[in-house]
Amino acid sequence: MLYVNIIIIVFILYFYVISLRRKDGLLLDIDRKKHRLYFLYHMAGLLLKKTGLEKRLLKKTSISRKISSLYISDHHDNQIKLYWYQKTSLFLLIIFVFSCISMITSLQTMTSSSFDNNIIRPNEGEGTSRLRLQFRMENENDKEDIYEDEITINNKERIYTNEEWKKLLEKAIPYLEKEMLGQNEAFNYVDKDLNFIREIPNTGISVEWVPNDYRLISGSGRVLNENMNDEGTSTQVMAILKYEDRRVEHTIALTLWPVELDKATLLYRELNSTLDIREKESSTSKDWQLPKRIGEYLITWEIPVNNRSFRVFIIGIIGSVLLWVFMDKTLDDKMKIRKNQMLLDYPDIINKFNLLVNAGMTIRQAWSKISDDYRSSNRLNKGQKRYVYEEMQVTLHELKLGVPEVNAYEQFGQRIGLMPYMKFSSMLVQNLKKGNKNMVDLLKQEAMEAFQERKEITKRLGEEASTKLLGPMMIMLLIVLIIILIPAFISFQI
Repeated sequence: MLYVNIIIIVFILYFYVISLRRKDGLLLDIDRKKHRLYFLYHMAGLLLKKTGLEKRLLKKTSISRKISSLYISDHHDNQIKLYWYQKTSLFLLIIFVFSCISMITSLQTMTSSSFDNNIIRPNEGEGTSRLRLQFRMENENDKEDIYEDEITINNKERIYTNEEWKKLLEKAIPYLEKEMLGQNEAFNYVDKDLNFIREIPNTGISVEWVPNDYRLISGSGRVLNENMNDEGTSTQVMAILKYEDRRVEHTIALTLWPVELDKATLLYRELNSTLDIREKESSTSKDWQLPKRIGEYLITWEIPVNNRSFRVFIIGIIGSVLLWVFMDKTLDDKMKIRKNQMLLDYPDIINKFNLLVNAGMTIRQAWSKISDDYRSSNRLNKGQKRYVYEEMQVTLHELKLGVPEVNAYEQFGQRIGLMPYMKFSSMLVQNLKKGNKNMVDLLKQEAMEAFQERKEITKRLGEEASTKLLGPMMIMLLIVLIIILIPAFISFQI
């Protein structure tokens, strides 16, 4: 994983250094507050061009159409390129950051965790700790005979001498005997490992097990019945129940029966048995030695390190892909805002046309008047951009460049793509082509219908807003229920 991270980081840095020599006139006058990753745009443009993705992405007509609708007065081709530069830059930045984090994590976990076979015990009263260790067993006579695995060791706290235990034996001993059997059916036929529980629940009793013969049963309950005869072997296990200053010894008679095990299982059992014996022999010491040899095998120990670099890298990849997809979703959201804004502005447009045409202006004069008023007001107040007025300014520029009015108004309706505006443009075109004495009446009727439609749109937007509030309201309700119910459950338990 480390080498993959290094390759990605070097690749991105290489492209960034090369891109610094690249000059693109498109990036000279961009709004740096809006494009905060502008310093990566040269690299993004170079990468898209070198990989051939630029032509393929620019051919996505759905994205291009949306951007053209959102950036009406700007150069459409430039805005489309900036969109892909921004998206690619953000993608590369996330990959670079998570690759750096993943590389640092890999470097931190490269340090070997070998030690000198000493395990420090917990202090008195700190309880038993569990150590997960890696071991490597090498055969001295056969270098290819190697076993590597992980094992979990119970590292018990340093015990107090002669600390005894308390009563509750009438319930504790039957429970102890039942749990001790584990998967065995009876004490007179034991061929599976015993369950040497370390405590009896809800009593405070701790249990210590002392097999009569450690060659038959280890201190952890492992049955060493590999070389046992077929007639069964009798033995005993002493359970020492301790609680504070009380101590009771309970002896259980067992009959062990053989079971066939493979070589690896035998080695692991011998390793566990050796660990139990050494731990038992040094129970009052502050530390104890792990075995360095099991039979013909040499053992080296390491503390396993959890390498999280791969997970960090995968999170970065997934985050980049999700962000890439999410940026297209933001375009859809902006298009929805544009649509709602245009529908809400439609009654005002129709009403202004109605007033100006009634005042004696031609359609072109009324159009020019509405566009100029918007431009002057927007320049003075620096108000929010209104998409329909921006489209009207585009149409006015076309008229000034000599485009016929019929074509200009038709293109206006097609660019917006909303039914009310297409109807409005058709009304204007019909008036120019055939003439219509009832133009004023049609505008009045259209204005009344538009205001009625505006009420419906406003009502719909209000319902959508209330629906969006349901999520936070449900979260608040859940919090209130938790605050009320948790104290109630606690009081019931008391």
